[in-house]
Amino acid sequence: MALETAIIIAGGKGTRLEERTEDIPKPMVSVGGVPLIARVVRWLKKNEVKNLVIGVAYKKEKIIDYLGNGNRFGVNISYTCHDENGGTEDAFKAAIEQSKIPDENFYAMNGDQLTDLQLEGLTNSHLRSGAIATLTTIRLRTNFGIIETDIQNKITKIHEKWSVPNVLMNSGIYVFNREITGYLHGGNIEENTFRRLAEERKLNSFYYDGEWMTVNDKKELKKAEEFLSRYDLGN
Repeated sequence: MALETAIIIAGGKGTRLEERTEDIPKPMVSVGGVPLIARVVRWLKKNEVKNLVIGVAYKKEKIIDYLGNGNRFGVNISYTCHDENGGTEDAFKAAIEQSKIPDENFYAMNGDQLTDLQLEGLTNSHLRSGAIATLTTIRLRTNFGIIETDIQNKITKIHEKWSVPNVLMNSGIYVFNREITGYLHGGNIEENTFRRLAEERKLNSFYYDGEWMTVNDKKELKKAEEFLSRYDLGN
């Protein structure tokens, strides 16, 4: 089962991508010859999501002109605007309230991920949990060497570029229930809303062990382009 609606927050400046975002917003940066936002839209369409609400801010006309109403992608796209200097809570709240989403549950995400996640499992996990929000979680990956030691402080193993077992991180892909609007008060959604929901035991985790990557800086962009040259995520 897939939900019909998704919110994509695509208002970032992408300052860590430096000259690549001088004239375009971060979601319009080309990844393997295709704008990042287009890959996100194609992935959602592949997962049978019909209605997309895209929250825009910085150089928003570039995204709106490129995506239009979504017809050529086979989806319906509408846009909401938020303060580019505001927090992610402001962005999500503006998208929910301005678009007047009628759905009880819907997907929500930051617009800088590439993944082959199939949304059916995430959806089912959220609906079974009864939570207000479900976070897609992935195993923590680090580019630093991870050291294991014994009780005498002798190093026993060194793991380079290791996925850290038993430590999960937030992927930035969510399912929200409409009740989340009561928790969005401004600031950073990870630091405020999610912490409060966790304290109230209303935050669910859906673990995913497949392909996932972000495009936040030139190093990550290079990795994404190298990956897409070898594999097809379908988006």
